[in-house]
Amino acid sequence: MLRKTNKSLLNAPNIQSAHAVLLLGEKYVLQLRDSNPDIAAPGQWSLFGGMKKTDETPLEAISREIHEELSIQPAGFHYLWFADYFAAFEEEVIRSWFFFADVNFIWAEHKLLEGQSVGKFHFKEISDLEMPVVMRTTIERFHQFAKENDII
Repeated sequence: MLRKTNKSLLNAPNIQSAHAVLLLGEKYVLQLRDSNPDIAAPGQWSLFGGMKKTDETPLEAISREIHEELSIQPAGFHYLWFADYFAAFEEEVIRSWFFFADVNFIWAEHKLLEGQSVGKFHFKEISDLEMPVVMRTTIERFHQFAKENDII
């Protein structure tokens, strides 16, 4: 279950991740995760991203992760929010930092380097995909924000 929190940054969970809502026109770019049972959400669709290293800022982490997973470097990542939630795989509360980036101008250069597949979906198609609750909730929240702010 996703819990929004106003917890102080000083009380941040030990495990943190960074993920990006990637927009390609009006489509959301998602990763079909590997089927390896030793990773979180195996075989599910998810936002691209991953674990933040101790010495990284969330922005540095998402920039590194997108480059490692898709071999692209978007012009800019825009901070959205963070969410603290209990992650069953880690068996503890983790903090995920969320960003968004427009990949229209660099998408032709992408190469999938992690995961089974990359998919591009209209918002209405996402409800049929198997994905972690926190990722689905983030996409839904972002979609509302994007509509209200003429992003999509």
